[in-house]
Amino acid sequence: MAIGGRAADDDVAMTAGDEDAMQEKIINEEYKTWKKNAPFLYDIMISTALEWPTLTAQWFPDTKSIPGLNYSSHRLLIGTHTSSEAPNYIQIAQVDLPNPVNPDIVDYDEERGEIGGYGASGAGGKEVGGVKFSIVQKIDHPGEVNKARYMPQKPDLIASLCIDGRVMVWDKTKHSSAPTGTPKPQMELIGHKKEGYGLSWSPHREGQLATGSEDQTVRLWDITQYTKGNKTISPQRTFTHHSAIVNDVQHHPYHHALIGTVSDDLTVQILDLRQESNSTAAVQTRGHEDAINALSFNPASEYILATGSADKTIGLWDLRNLQHKLHALEGHQDAVTSLSWHPFEEAILGSAGYDRRIMFWDLSRVGEEQSPEDQEDGPPELMFIHGGHTNRISEFTWNQNDPWVVCSAAEDNLIQMWRVANAIVGKDAEDVRVDELTYP
Repeated sequence: MAIGGRAADDDVAMTAGDEDAMQEKIINEEYKTWKKNAPFLYDIMISTALEWPTLTAQWFPDTKSIPGLNYSSHRLLIGTHTSSEAPNYIQIAQVDLPNPVNPDIVDYDEERGEIGGYGASGAGGKEVGGVKFSIVQKIDHPGEVNKARYMPQKPDLIASLCIDGRVMVWDKTKHSSAPTGTPKPQMELIGHKKEGYGLSWSPHREGQLATGSEDQTVRLWDITQYTKGNKTISPQRTFTHHSAIVNDVQHHPYHHALIGTVSDDLTVQILDLRQESNSTAAVQTRGHEDAINALSFNPASEYILATGSADKTIGLWDLRNLQHKLHALEGHQDAVTSLSWHPFEEAILGSAGYDRRIMFWDLSRVGEEQSPEDQEDGPPELMFIHGGHTNRISEFTWNQNDPWVVCSAAEDNLIQMWRVANAIVGKDAEDVRVDELTYP
């Protein structure tokens, strides 16, 4: 019996090994297909290997034109996720992007797999402009950076989530461009008992920060309490309305008192800071069949909310009736982990998941009739799939200054900057209010 048991275990192990090899082969074949089609899909496409992977990415709101040249400098906030005893950093990257043009397919660099790469030339030797990526500042950080976000009112102030539950605030103007070897945050926010990934500055009240953690709590902070004599800040309020890990939090873009939260307990909940209770939310609903990993309020509509789940779907909700899901977006083949609405196109939602894909959804197309051939490519609202990563995507971020430019970071330390071809996303000029859409 013992020998038979070992043989059975070996068979299982071989089967698992064969499955891994097959999966690797599939991933490589899919990447080759994507690379072959890339010249037709993107106006800009560049990949850079970071020294260490980043779990977080956010474009800064500023940009700077380069006099006499056809590109602009943008800045990107990223972190590190190192191994063993290697130091970690909050990092500021400078990214030089060509101003919007119409690149020709002849500009594609097949060897590098890039379009509009730095120093590229177009047909007839005409300079197209280029993408250049460089780290311009490293700030020592204690352990990996789970998430980092700048304060919208003062982008030089950055909050980060640490692996021990602490939240730290940094003024990047008070740190040199090179690390010193010792983390020296301007403030430490002490309260969470475990690490977390939910982090949201209030767009309405300067210094107000909400965080969510594996300790099942949401905490509200006010960094204006900071004094030079005491850089440690305690939470203003601690909310215990969830019964499992809190995966994401977000301030409402219109209403200063509302904060959305999602959790492994399968619920979407809306906190109203005007209410006294810290143990119950103002509104809640069971949102999915598995853990809810992300939420995103539509910045152009005060009522529309999206949620992404480990059940592979994205839920669309109307805050006026949270008990009824408006629509489910189905296309991801694994857990949905990140969501973000397009900053300028009201009906466009971006999503990323463990299936190594970033998908753009056009909600104005929900319910459109499809031919059988089109149905094979997905639902009518599935607009575009970015397939340039061969590993799980950690995060993606829309550029606020260059429509359709996205930065995406994966667990294998690859970071990509890309702009979908105008031929794909520039077809529909009609603006559609997302809260006026009808859903089947």
